[in-house]
Amino acid sequence: MPFEKSDLICRRDAQLRERLKADAGVQLAQRKVEERSSGYGFLGRRRLLAGSLRVTRRMMPTLFDTVQGCREQLGVKEAIELFIKPDSDVGAFVMKSASGPWSLALTSTLIERFEPDELRFVIGHELGHILFDHTSLPMPAVAMIEDMAGQIVSRQMAIELYLWCRAAELSADRAGLACAGRIEAAASAFLKLSSGLSRVDPGLDITDYISQVDSLASSPAARQKPRDDDDTLDCFNTHPYSPLRLRALVAWARSAGWAKARGGSVHGAAMSADAAEDIIERDLALMEPTYLEEKGDDAELLRRALFLSSLKVAWADGTLDPREQKAIVALLGDDVRHDALWGVPTPAQAKEELATVLAKAKPLPVGRKGALIQHLTIVAGADGVVTDSEVQTMVEVAEAIGVDTLVIDETLRAAAHPLD
Repeated sequence: MPFEKSDLICRRDAQLRERLKADAGVQLAQRKVEERSSGYGFLGRRRLLAGSLRVTRRMMPTLFDTVQGCREQLGVKEAIELFIKPDSDVGAFVMKSASGPWSLALTSTLIERFEPDELRFVIGHELGHILFDHTSLPMPAVAMIEDMAGQIVSRQMAIELYLWCRAAELSADRAGLACAGRIEAAASAFLKLSSGLSRVDPGLDITDYISQVDSLASSPAARQKPRDDDDTLDCFNTHPYSPLRLRALVAWARSAGWAKARGGSVHGAAMSADAAEDIIERDLALMEPTYLEEKGDDAELLRRALFLSSLKVAWADGTLDPREQKAIVALLGDDVRHDALWGVPTPAQAKEELATVLAKAKPLPVGRKGALIQHLTIVAGADGVVTDSEVQTMVEVAEAIGVDTLVIDETLRAAAHPLD
């Protein structure tokens, strides 16, 4: 028997989607996107046909049957074409044509590197987007599309659209778990995606992986960055901070919600379904768009403070590690993306400007300043280690803007104990 769709969907996904679908601005934006992209799905499929391998059962029976098995488990009845896209990166996506079948594309590297249950997790995730009809709100196109009067969707609705995108990923992850069957498969899949490893130790400790602090407090996926395919839902590339997603999946997998979805007894579950959803929504709250996406003088001041303080944290051990540089770019996006941190000040210049910027930021609301400190942990942990000097630097920044240094301790503690 296939899983029940209602048993898998993330509560926040369902709540936000209902509200967004009822908004007049979102409805108008949807119609405009459909008008302007009419036939685009066909062009996207044509590119796949021209540059990828369309898979049939006779060509690759094992892979084809894996997809079919996942479809049956999830109850996905829509017609789907399977493609293998030659690519050195690990990735997957689904594409909805204006007419005709869906397209599911997996990169060649993904197929080569992933074990069968890991592959089922990825395939199930992508099929989850079909199951939950996530492409009916094509993002970021709906949030960004404009008419003669400017952006159609209100700022508040745009923020909620991005919040929904994050929640939608968690629903798709649950579909992936339903296909993989084991939380360990999801963990190893996430680890391979974030590390680039071809193999993962069979004894992988999920708790250790979740405790990585390079992905704790935020996701830059909400930034309005260009994408090649407005009607494509990328699985992992637009969501670089996978441990936070895994934390959400672990919470749900230990709950009565997962037990119910599998048709088992809910009495032995570690927590109720609602308790798991509460934990997940606390994590989602940390990912809500803040000064990273907002406009205005205060937001710009905080972004500059984050940039300078991130450099100070990265330089705390004497060097600017490329992984830390990448984390800064991921957080601040177009503010620093051009020419890879073009215009980086020297340590002395950054120190002098930072003191002035932090003094100006001190009167701002404590919640916004607390988010900045949490974002610093992402940079501090980007190279895999948070050193004493990096912690001390974060403490100095927190004290300078009037944030309790317990925020740092609590952020690190939350990583080590994801279900507390």
